[in-house]
Amino acid sequence: MRDVIYHDRPRVTPAQRARRIIAGLVAAVVVLFLCVVLFTRMDLDMNRQAVESLRNSVTEACVQCYAIEGTYPVSISYLEQNYGIRYDASKYLVSLSSGSKNELPAVQITLRR
Repeated sequence: MRDVIYHDRPRVTPAQRARRIIAGLVAAVVVLFLCVVLFTRMDLDMNRQAVESLRNSVTEACVQCYAIEGTYPVSISYLEQNYGIRYDASKYLVSLSSGSKNELPAVQITLRR
């Protein structure tokens, strides 16, 4: 038969316990901070992609308008009414600017906060 020797667990002093608690709290705060930074960057990236997608859709509608009608549109509302452009006006400010009806308008999109 084997002899089994039981060892007492080493005692944890109050100072060691406090250091462990503080280290755990610091680690939790760091993880929380990194999560906030990550989600903020993801939100900014998603907004940037949404603005770019809307800009591409408006530009394509302008080109389609020119191909069908022979002139570029003068306003975004014309594209909404005739070419199916839809966007959340409470989130985006969209405008077109051009010098003439034969010049592709510049599309400006501003994300409203």
